[in-house]
Amino acid sequence: MYTREEMEIMNLADSYTLLYSFLAGPLLAQFGVEGERALREGTRKFGRDRAESLRERHLKANVKINMHSLFAVGPDLPPDPRFRRELQTLNAQERVSHTLFCPMADIWKRYGVLELGRIYCEEFHNASYSHYAYGYSKVNLAKTQTQPEDEYCAFNVILRPENLPEDLKPVCFEEYDPCYTGPTSELKQAYGKAGFGTLFIKLYSHIATTALAQLGEQAMDAIREGLQNMEKDAAERLKQSAKEQGQPLTIDFFSRNYPLEADSSKEPMWDIYGKNGLKEAMDCFFYQPLFQELGLAPQCN
Repeated sequence: MYTREEMEIMNLADSYTLLYSFLAGPLLAQFGVEGERALREGTRKFGRDRAESLRERHLKANVKINMHSLFAVGPDLPPDPRFRRELQTLNAQERVSHTLFCPMADIWKRYGVLELGRIYCEEFHNASYSHYAYGYSKVNLAKTQTQPEDEYCAFNVILRPENLPEDLKPVCFEEYDPCYTGPTSELKQAYGKAGFGTLFIKLYSHIATTALAQLGEQAMDAIREGLQNMEKDAAERLKQSAKEQGQPLTIDFFSRNYPLEADSSKEPMWDIYGKNGLKEAMDCFFYQPLFQELGLAPQCN
C-alpha cells in the first residue's frame, strides 16, 4: 500500500515517461525514418544536457567526475517507490547493476509502445553516461526491459583511468590528486515535483527542438498531435488519481501530481527551453484544453 506522497511521485514519474511516447509516436507515424532519426538525436541531446548539468554541479562541489559520483552523488532522477535494482558493484571506476523492475518500461508496455521506449533506452543511457565523463566512459546495456524477451536491465558502465588524458586523471580520480580535500558541499538527489518537472521540460524541449531543426516547421503538426494526445490521457489519469486518493481535483492536486507548474508563466525554465514556440504550444494544446476539461481553465497566451 502506497502513501499519498508516494502515489503523487508515481504520477509525476508516469507523466514524465509518457511524454516521451506521446511525442515519439506522431513523429514516427508522420515522418517515418526521418522522424525516428530526429527522435534519436533529440534523445541523445537530452542525455547530454542532463550529463552536463550533473557534471557542473559536481565540479562546483569539488566532487570527482567518476562512476560513483555519476550514480550516487546527487543524481537528477528522483526516486520512484516502484523501482527495484540489484546493485552488484559501484565504485569510482565502474557500476554494475541489474534493474529488476523499471516503471518506465512497465508503463510503456501497458500503453503498447514498448518499441518507442526501446529507442529511449538505446540512445539515452549511452549518450548521458558517456558525456558525463568527457566521452571516456564505456556503456554496456546488455539487457533492457524494453526488449520483450528481457526480464531485467543489465548495466555495466566503466571509466578506466588508463583511458584518460593526463589532465583529466586528477579531475576524475582521487589517487591522481594528492592535494584533494573532498567535496565542499553535500549534494542531494533530485526529489519529487522539482526533479520530474526539470526532466519533463528538458525532454520536451530537446525532442521538439530537434524535430523542428531536422524536419522543418511541419514537425509542429506532430508535436501538436503529441500534446493533444497527452492532454486527453492526463485528464483521465488525473481524474482517476483524484478518485483513488480521495482528493478533490483542484489546482493544488494538479500541482502535486503533474510535473508541470499549474501556471506556466511562473516556470523560469521556459525562458531557456520554451523557445521556437514550444512554450506557446504547450500552453495552447496541453494546458488550455486540460484545464478546461477539469474546470480549471487558464488563459492561452
